[in-house]
Amino acid sequence: MLIACNPFNVLCGPRGVARVFGPQKGASPEQVEQLAAALERWAHVIERDLGATGLRTAPGSGASGGLGAGLAALGGRLLPRFDVLLDHADLDSKIAEADLVITAEGSIDYQTPEGKIPAEVARRAKMYGKPVLALAGTIGTGAHHVHAAGIDAYESILPRPMKLAEAIDGGEEFLVGSAERALRMILLGTRLAHLPEMAGASRSR
Repeated sequence: MLIACNPFNVLCGPRGVARVFGPQKGASPEQVEQLAAALERWAHVIERDLGATGLRTAPGSGASGGLGAGLAALGGRLLPRFDVLLDHADLDSKIAEADLVITAEGSIDYQTPEGKIPAEVARRAKMYGKPVLALAGTIGTGAHHVHAAGIDAYESILPRPMKLAEAIDGGEEFLVGSAERALRMILLGTRLAHLPEMAGASRSR
């Protein structure tokens, strides 16, 4: 049984899923510690009743709130989800033929490089020397770290601050608009690069 999951999600410890994702989902500090304790108990039960050891910090063990650990204890193989997906999608050949790779995520932030799909797409794109643009619902804390992961530029799809319901209702419109804005900037850049004076200025540097 192959389990496609995020290998950066571990069950317990300082980087356990309760402490990483609990605050994102609205859990208070006290609730985070309660969740972390519950997952420690879950790990103990798995070890005691199923004889599965080493799952507290195994890559992917914290996926889906600890489901990864349970499935691994029953014999499942926890694999990076992107590697599993590649067995069913001819992504490499599509990237190799592309001039620009565009990917997307709900939020571009400090967690994006930690096994999120945009970072994995960027990693493979860089194998072929392709530039990568990411479109996101929001730009969060630490978004600048994605450049080191191979994402060359990112753009928020939201044109202004708004309530969640409005953002959801207008999602398609906002996504199309952000893609157009980003591509117009790319077009502008290519035109500037071909101006004689710009080329001369570049050489003088």
